[in-house]
Amino acid sequence: MASIQLNRVGKIYPGGVHAVQSVDLSIEHGEFVVLVGPSGCGKSTLLRMIAGLETVSSGTLSIDGVVMNDVPPQDRDIAMVFQNYALYPHMDVRTNMAFGLLRRRRFPSRLKACFSSAYAASRRIERSDIDARVMAAANTLGIESLLARKPAALSGGQRQRVAVGRAIVRQPKVFLFDEPLSNLDAKLRVEMRAELRMLHRRLGATMVYVTHDQEEAMSLGDRVVVLQDGWTQQIATPREIYETPANQFVAGFVGTPTMNLFQGTLACESGRMVFTSSHLRLEGSVPSWQPIVPSLPRSCCLGVRPEHVQLVASGGTPATIEAVEHYGDRMDVVIRSCGHRIVARTGPDATLRDGGAVAVQFDLARAHLFESTKPFARLIG
Repeated sequence: MASIQLNRVGKIYPGGVHAVQSVDLSIEHGEFVVLVGPSGCGKSTLLRMIAGLETVSSGTLSIDGVVMNDVPPQDRDIAMVFQNYALYPHMDVRTNMAFGLLRRRRFPSRLKACFSSAYAASRRIERSDIDARVMAAANTLGIESLLARKPAALSGGQRQRVAVGRAIVRQPKVFLFDEPLSNLDAKLRVEMRAELRMLHRRLGATMVYVTHDQEEAMSLGDRVVVLQDGWTQQIATPREIYETPANQFVAGFVGTPTMNLFQGTLACESGRMVFTSSHLRLEGSVPSWQPIVPSLPRSCCLGVRPEHVQLVASGGTPATIEAVEHYGDRMDVVIRSCGHRIVARTGPDATLRDGGAVAVQFDLARAHLFESTKPFARLIG
């Protein structure tokens, strides 16, 4: 296991392109950290800098307190699992998994190899140790029956397990994963996510994982790092990110469906909070919003999760159903109200139909407020 420290790390490509901008991150021993964000946010570049495959333009990157800025990849004691598996097609699974260890052996002169019995004995012991590591990794991943096969005879999930096994046999300080499940179908991705979590618990290793899938990030990580345009937006546990997003970007990126966001004005009228946005008017007495009363009225962004939007027969704001998405145990309902498109999550209700009329209510006690003039700042909520 190892700890990783990034102190104001940045990456600038030729032409002045800032891929990563002043990232501060501390990863503890045995922690599973997930880097997530949209395409082009800098997450893979950041992972490749940890691996040594990209140079660090600014700041310092340390592993176990040792600065690694100028240390070559082979000397960092890390193992990386790539998106495209990177298996040698002419080698069987056993040789693919052992290849990294075989390449690290130092070969003496041919004369010494021919006449040194001690050397031959050490080679046998070394080979026995490599075989034992391969078998242990294969048993951990459940691929011991595949060791004699070539990659062409394996499914996508099996190839991914081999790629992970090749990393395990090296017993590195740090495991790095660069979108390893993106080539798998939905069912297999869910299965592999569970296997990676169990693998992390068994090995207790430090793992850094990159993905663009926020569901994958929330289900895997002990902590999640949300990135946009090279900047860190929030570093927190999955629950904290979902319940208290740091800004509008995190609120709109994390969650399926995403949070409903309304730009408008918040005021205090007769002791009650009133939020207006276009023709939408919401009123309520919300204790958590009281600290900002002295600065009202003010422009802000109101965010409400779909599960905190209730559809009622009457008594709320009139709305029209645009689409109903059935998921068996629940439904996501897209409605149009006061010029806004809103998504609500409800239980399986057979009476809801496209084009139907409903009324909508918001649980303002569970709502979030963000600064309108500062899209990367949380107001309260």
